[in-house]
Amino acid sequence: GKMSVRASYGVYFESLISGQGGILQAPISAPPYLQARQVQGLFLSAFGIPGPTFADPFLGGSDPFPPGNFPVPLTHLTVENNIRPPYIQNWNLSLQRQFADNYLVEVRYVGTKGTRLPRFIEGNPAVYIPGQSKPENIDQRRIYAGCKQNGPCDFASVGLISGSTNSTYHGMQTTVSRKFSQGLFFSGSYTLSKSLDYVSSINESGSAPRNVAGENDLPQNPFNWSAEHGPSLFDARHRFVMSASWELPFLRNTRGLAGLLFGNWQLNGIANFSSGTPFTVYESRDVAQQGSAPEITNFSANRPNLVGDPNQGPRTVEQWFAINAFQRLDPVANAGQFGNAGRNVVRGPGSQVLDLSVLKNFKIQESKQIQFRFECFNFANHPNFFLPENDIGSANFGRILQAGPPRLLQFALKFLF
Repeated sequence: GKMSVRASYGVYFESLISGQGGILQAPISAPPYLQARQVQGLFLSAFGIPGPTFADPFLGGSDPFPPGNFPVPLTHLTVENNIRPPYIQNWNLSLQRQFADNYLVEVRYVGTKGTRLPRFIEGNPAVYIPGQSKPENIDQRRIYAGCKQNGPCDFASVGLISGSTNSTYHGMQTTVSRKFSQGLFFSGSYTLSKSLDYVSSINESGSAPRNVAGENDLPQNPFNWSAEHGPSLFDARHRFVMSASWELPFLRNTRGLAGLLFGNWQLNGIANFSSGTPFTVYESRDVAQQGSAPEITNFSANRPNLVGDPNQGPRTVEQWFAINAFQRLDPVANAGQFGNAGRNVVRGPGSQVLDLSVLKNFKIQESKQIQFRFECFNFANHPNFFLPENDIGSANFGRILQAGPPRLLQFALKFLF
């Protein structure tokens, strides 16, 4: 009666919604399906001043919606034909064993696979033609440009939502816990895991600042999506978390001033240690001459060449990884080429945080107490560095410029009733 084995499997489908926050919201709100025009002076009629009417909604101005009045070349969002809902498969196997009366040990294997996950791709990529291509004619070289002779082209960048990607997660999770007894409780967990995907985020709101980890919603090479396969942005291989609470036994039942001041204190702690997550080194110059996609990210997805192991770097603030493991491509000599550096091939700094607190309740009446708390965040004052600069063209390439908060102390009084 002190051991149990559990296993489960499930399939979960996700709907493709078009409402606020849905992945289809942006495509149905973009040209040619929608154009927005603001009608000026609607508030004037409230003050007796003639404003727009149904007979003259534009106050004598020209109709902003004449047939074919779309700016060309058109940059817009759309959805691939016959897109199907994504789904997730989850499975796990666990073994639990109780020891004595208070201790429980559990070992689990957890697996997850995502299928038909949505992502952005460039639906109208440019084809590089040696001897003819240059940055100025990117839109003319797009496969669905629809260029007229001596006239504008129909389409520029087309952001296409495609249900063409997948993800996998495999993890070994172990937990040792002690239920609260005799004033002591603790729970410690260790996870060894690996998460792989082709993209870890999807930007639904249009152009945005570059992700700090170098994540780009677009594949570097629009003709080779498989080259994006790599660790997820959140792939921390090792993670240890422990929480504990201890009612200190000292002077617990002592009366008088000593018991009032030093008795019945409680010590709490949370420890969180994690190995580093990956990031992508990118090239801010558009060497491949694919142009930008303002409807998605508005920055290039180019990457440099990988010529060594970047994770053999010095691991210092001034140079976290081996910057000479990357080689820049020349915009002229290497025009039209894609770098061979993979997505998320460099590991960032890990994280080590220990938070402690002590508290004591002072009884005022039978049902009323005042609680004094002293809390210390990042007790060891350990520097938890952010990701280093990952733009190969930056003067700070490889340097760490930011870190998490230092040790913080906090005092509080709470009235409990």
